[in-house]
Amino acid sequence: MKLDPRRASAMAMLVGLLAAGRPAAAGGVNKTFDFELGKWYALDDAQEGPVSLHRIQIARQGGLLTKSNLLRPGNAEYLASIEIRLEYSNSATRDWKAKFRLALLDEQEREIDGYNGSEGLNEEESHQIVAIKLSTLRYGLERARKLRVVIESEPE
Repeated sequence: MKLDPRRASAMAMLVGLLAAGRPAAAGGVNKTFDFELGKWYALDDAQEGPVSLHRIQIARQGGLLTKSNLLRPGNAEYLASIEIRLEYSNSATRDWKAKFRLALLDEQEREIDGYNGSEGLNEEESHQIVAIKLSTLRYGLERARKLRVVIESEPE
């Protein structure tokens, strides 16, 4: 079968336009880990612009004055206070923002709890840790088997 030269040229132009219009692969993180409370998870120094994301941890927050105790006193048997810690470096001369979409998944990989939000990543910092304090349900932590981590960063 012989291809018409005009049609071949049009197809080549279409392929070129589609390839040019495709966004470049974004930096940031999109990973799923086996969940273990208190464990640091390597993010392989995911790079997005001047920001490197080194590792993340979900840990139990200790002490008498936790978010769970302050917001829902008397319910300590059902709640757990946790802290999400992100270690990052930002070589820019301006602050950036990390946008989080984290989810704890059960054995069927259904979402049972999570966090969607953002935190500032200070300028000219190396291996700093940003911490987010949350209150969650204790049974969710007990049932969690996986941790899905999606983090993107952008200038503030």
